[in-house]
Amino acid sequence: MPHPFEVGKTFRNRIGEYTVVSIDGNRMKIRYVSGGTLVTDVNIQGRIWENIQLEEEQTRADERRRQALEARLAARAKTKESRAKPSFAGFQQGDFEAKRRGVAWPTRKNLGKALAFELSQHSKNAFEHWLVPYQSLVHVARKDSYDSEAPGRNAAFFAAASERGVSCGLAVGKPDGELLPIWPWPVFVTSLAEEQAVRETLLEAIRAHGLALEVYAMHASYGLVARVTLQEGQFLWHEESTQEGVDRPMGWDELASALQALAPGKRSAIHICKSWPVEESVGLGAAMVGSIGQIFRALLPAYEAAIAG
Repeated sequence: MPHPFEVGKTFRNRIGEYTVVSIDGNRMKIRYVSGGTLVTDVNIQGRIWENIQLEEEQTRADERRRQALEARLAARAKTKESRAKPSFAGFQQGDFEAKRRGVAWPTRKNLGKALAFELSQHSKNAFEHWLVPYQSLVHVARKDSYDSEAPGRNAAFFAAASERGVSCGLAVGKPDGELLPIWPWPVFVTSLAEEQAVRETLLEAIRAHGLALEVYAMHASYGLVARVTLQEGQFLWHEESTQEGVDRPMGWDELASALQALAPGKRSAIHICKSWPVEESVGLGAAMVGSIGQIFRALLPAYEAAIAG
């Protein structure tokens, strides 16, 4: 019977690889790569070689089938996810026009759903979204850590649209009156004063995304009182509520003290945020979900610190 062997070429049997030294009729001499020689029957070695080739082809066929099955399952999972994943087409020019009661952004619910979905997928916690009444604003937070009846005292991620453009980030609120120590504001301010890990992750997020800290409080009326930026390794507290616009350099301890002393007994909030002008917001289209989602994920440790009470 015909055989595949040629002198000088390498083949393999159940012992290992070998080189054919000589062939004489139905007998051939082989030398194993690992050492040692053997005079053996050509037909027997031919059947062994053929069986090995068939086994290897079967293994390759099994692997191709396995890969094809994995690809089909991945495609099905991706299709299922894409069907379940909320979508936000992007901001439109009209979203930034002033309307009655300040609400001009009709698709904020869509963005809220998309952002809550993204955070839930990233953190493995259940995030939900809430539309803030009478404001062009959506909150995103863990379902077990948000009081929808008192949005002013929550810690929540937010996205807002105004005539100036889009802003987003993390908001921590302080309501009027006496504070409970387990509420987000005192817990968050204490973490800034005492927890190095919170400071480091927040500083990393500020640097990576160019974030600013906007401080709001009730004086004659509720509004922005200070804007805090990072400059040359330290914070610069710029007073927005005075005509002089006083700038105060400060470190973490001074920042925490300033927040602790802010408007005692009155409504306050801090926003750690980024803003885009109108044209850029519109131009980002559906990619705005990803841009905001990156900032939310970077601020997730600070959010978790705020709700730790």
